Amino acid sequence: MSGSDVATTVFLTQLQLVTFLVFAPFLAATIRITKARLQSRRGPGVLQPYRDLAKWWGKLPVESNASGPVARYAPAFMLGAIVTAALLVPGAAARAPLAGWGDLLVVVGLFATARFAIALAALDSGSAFGGMGSSRDVAISALAEPGLVLALAGVAVAAGSTDLGTISAFGIIHGVGLLGPAHLLAAAAFGIVIIAETGHYPVDNPETHLELTMVHEGMLLEASGRSLATLVFASELKLVVLAALFSAAFFPFGAATEMAPGPIALGLVVGLGKMLVIGQGLALIDATIAKARIMAMPDFLGLASLLALTGLGIRVLMP
Repeated sequence: MSGSDVATTVFLTQLQLVTFLVFAPFLAATIRITKARLQSRRGPGVLQPYRDLAKWWGKLPVESNASGPVARYAPAFMLGAIVTAALLVPGAAARAPLAGWGDLLVVVGLFATARFAIALAALDSGSAFGGMGSSRDVAISALAEPGLVLALAGVAVAAGSTDLGTISAFGIIHGVGLLGPAHLLAAAAFGIVIIAETGHYPVDNPETHLELTMVHEGMLLEASGRSLATLVFASELKLVVLAALFSAAFFPFGAATEMAPGPIALGLVVGLGKMLVIGQGLALIDATIAKARIMAMPDFLGLASLLALTGLGIRVLMP
């Protein structure tokens, strides 16, 4: 690797890492504000997620007598997996900051690793609600992952590579010609996966505290202090990474193709704008539909796999 490549990697890594870390609570705040407005409520302020994180990070966690080292270290492990995935996804530029270190399969694996960590932490706490929430989350993820892999496989087949930078560059080159039936079906499938992976309606209620309905929140009931802050921040960052992955794989328009300050700045603004649009879409869904029963999840998430498989079939049979 030449000196210029190293400098570019370092610059993109620092830019994307700082941007994603700072932007994650803001994106969560915009979703809550929009949902509150649609429900005729005032809602929290834009800075509320930052205040919550600062408050929790200033307190030591209170641990259950039944918990062990897994519950203590799993939150940091989860955050580390999500941060690593964030650096493997293109953001402001068509290339990922750590290009060549991992492809879309590695990103999917890191998401699964983070999910495994939080499920283990919930089980290790010894709480019945934590066990219930983790079992539901793992079941939902098992149903969503085929749709995620198949949707990404469709764009990988089109680009001829599993490298996310290559896929993003392929989309930029083809422009609106990329938006064929196969591509749109895969994008729709990925959209359903985002809903499931981030705990929004109709899969989960992100604001519930009812033991009969909670999934993600059930795994956080025994967390407190810095552990709670780490888990909440990792979840907020996961939404940003999924939104960036969706943009890079399906709608990469606006990302910089040359490593110059102007294109990178423009790509950063456009990328953040696309994330905000995705966040507003989630808020609109949360405010307009009801949570579905857990037994309806196979049908809903099976739709994602069906759409992605149909798109992949069109891509293979009708290139």
